[in-house]
Amino acid sequence: MAKFDSATVVQRKLRAEFGINTPGLTCVKDKFERFCETEETTDKISDALKDKPQSSVRSVAADCYIPPTTAHRIMTEYLALKPYKAQFVQQLYEEDLQDRAEMYKTLISMLEDSHMQENLFFSDEATFYVSGLVSKHNIRYWSETNPHVTIETVMNSPKLNVWCAMSKSKLLGPYFFEDDTVNGANYLLMLETFFIPEIRKLHKLRSAIFQQDGAPPHF
Repeated sequence: MAKFDSATVVQRKLRAEFGINTPGLTCVKDKFERFCETEETTDKISDALKDKPQSSVRSVAADCYIPPTTAHRIMTEYLALKPYKAQFVQQLYEEDLQDRAEMYKTLISMLEDSHMQENLFFSDEATFYVSGLVSKHNIRYWSETNPHVTIETVMNSPKLNVWCAMSKSKLLGPYFFEDDTVNGANYLLMLETFFIPEIRKLHKLRSAIFQQDGAPPHF
C-alpha cells in the first residue's frame, strides 16, 4: 500500500481487484496510516527535519508521501518533537556590536557610581482597561492537565495609558496620556511638558540619562 498516495486510492485498488466487498474507507485509512509508520519513514522524517527544522507538518507529509496525521504522530510520538515558536529580534549590524560593548562598559561604570545611579532614569508605560483586562502574557494556570481556561473580555473597553520613570531613589509620574494610543507626537509632548520640567526641578537636566523603554543598548 505504501506505493499509493492515499487511503482512497488504496480502497479503489482493492475494490478493482476484489470486488465491492472491501473494507470501509475509515478502516482502510487507519490501516494505511499505520502501514506508513515504518522505521524507514521515521528516519526519513527525522533527517528532513534536521535539514529544515522549520518545515510544516503538511510539507513533511507531502515529501514522505504520507497523510499529515501520520506525519504529525511520527513527529510527536515517535521522535518526541515539540513545535516551538521563533523569537523575532532586531537585526544587528557589525558596527552595532562595538556600540553594544561600549554601552555595556558605560553602564557598568555608572552603576558602580552611587552619584550616577541617582541620575539614571528608566521609563515604561502601561495600559489600564476599565474592564480589568490584563496582558495574557502575565497569566498562567498550573495544572496536571490542560484546564482549557477562557477569559471573557469586553470589546472596546475604555482604557488609560500611564507612563512613569524611575531612578534609584526618585519616581517621576505617573503621567496620564489624554489620547487612547501613545504615538510619537503625544510622547514627545509628554517629554517636553512633563519629564524635562520634572528633571529641571531636580537640578539634573545636564547630568541625567534617560533610558527609553524598548530602546536597544546600541542606540
